[in-house]
Formats: sequence, structure tokens, C-alpha cells
Amino acid sequence: MSDEPFFPERPRLMSADKARDIARGHKAMAGLYESAGDRTGQRREQEESLWWLAYALALAQTTGDQGDIK
Repeated sequence: MSDEPFFPERPRLMSADKARDIARGHKAMAGLYESAGDRTGQRREQEESLWWLAYALALAQTTGDQGDIK
């Protein structure tokens, strides 16, 4: 086992709108997993959606992007 710290790969900078759209895509996938009865897949996609939405909000605040976060 390595003593090196693990840092997950960071996404590239993008517009807040693009990150929001990715969040919406993950949210849609969560709904599809839920309708298929796959609770694990639904939970994973929901978590991804929330992460991307938080990233979109951070981008909107830090990059001066005036995109519409809904």
C-alpha cells in the first residue's frame, strides 16, 4: 500500500451552465435507475448530480459566469 496521498482527478474548468447540464443528466439517470429498481445505481447517480450541481454553483460564483442556475 502506498503512502502517497490520493487526490481524485479534477474536472476541467467549464461554464456553470455546462456543469449544471451535466448535473441534470445525472439526475435523469438516477430516475431511470430508480424506475428499473436499481437503488445502488440511483444513489450513485444522485450523488454525482449533487456534486456537479455544487460545482456549477461554485463556478458561477468564482468565474464571474452569469449563467442561469436552476
